Amino acid sequence: MVLSHAYRMSVEAEGLDARSAWEDLVARDESVALSKTPEWTDCICRSGRFSDATLLFRAEDGRRLILPRLRKTGTPSPVGLFESPPHGWGLGADAGGVLSEGGPASASQTRALIQEIKGHPGLRTRVMVGGDDAETWASVVPGTIYSTARTAQVLDLRGGFSTVWSQRFTSKVRSNARKAERRGVVVESDNTGRLVAVFDALYRSSVDRWAQERGNPLSLMRWLAQRREPQTKLAAVARSMGARCTVWIASRGGEPLAGIFVLTKGSRVTYWRGAMDKERARGTGANELLHRHAIETACADERQSYDFGLYQTEELKRFKSTFGAREVPVHAYYFERFPTAAAEAKCHHAAKQAVQAVARIAHTCG
Repeated sequence: MVLSHAYRMSVEAEGLDARSAWEDLVARDESVALSKTPEWTDCICRSGRFSDATLLFRAEDGRRLILPRLRKTGTPSPVGLFESPPHGWGLGADAGGVLSEGGPASASQTRALIQEIKGHPGLRTRVMVGGDDAETWASVVPGTIYSTARTAQVLDLRGGFSTVWSQRFTSKVRSNARKAERRGVVVESDNTGRLVAVFDALYRSSVDRWAQERGNPLSLMRWLAQRREPQTKLAAVARSMGARCTVWIASRGGEPLAGIFVLTKGSRVTYWRGAMDKERARGTGANELLHRHAIETACADERQSYDFGLYQTEELKRFKSTFGAREVPVHAYYFERFPTAAAEAKCHHAAKQAVQAVARIAHTCG
């Protein structure tokens, strides 16, 4: 009788020691998503809050697998908090996951990989999984692992812009884009970083609006936004990505109305950040025109998909769906020494509700 054995895998290198193998795998496969490249990890590290802790795995059949992973600076590996990728650095449907030599990992290979991640030093490793890996991971991750589900929205660009415009955009998008042009909205783009400051000003305006809409204290929202999305972060992305990063700005009469950050690699284009001055942009169709230009350019460059990213609100979900974007599941898995992530999420939600309640009372009393 022949006994089957579990597929075996081991960690071969970590951090910069894994770099040469990682670069080799990326060079061999042009379809690798930007989120799984050394360039994106280096860009994150330049923010000053993270260091490269990427893992190189070697399977029993010689196959190499890479988990792009970062560690919060100032914490040694045994007590480290690892993220793949960190909050605020995901790229939609291709938010993270594993780069596998020779194509997506099988269920048995993924199961072995997960066992190695679970046993690796550190208090917690958070892994975002989307795209081709999502279904396989969902089928093999133990039910005891805490996870959260998100949804990305991706527009299929195959067939060219004429097909996308006539068959995937809704009539509302086409009408608003035409309306914007009639009302004097103009769109410019740049991949040198020149428009980062313009986008940042629009983003700060958005933060103030979000504070009001969500009932959060303005000072708190501004502080959080400055911590999570400083202009230096936006500038670092534009500088690091170069021609892969395009900032689009819609203006009317010289006044910026809205802007988007778009990242490109291979067949994929990702809408990474968006912002607007809602009062000035209201009723102009500026946002539809922005995406129309970015998508038309992507089609002209023969890209295959336009990723609208993870939706944050139902309003954004509806807006993105009007372009014909389909939903793609994305999961975050938490591999922990001590199961605290679920409790932290509940505490965060409770604290958020408490802050909003206090803000409402203060507004009423004021």
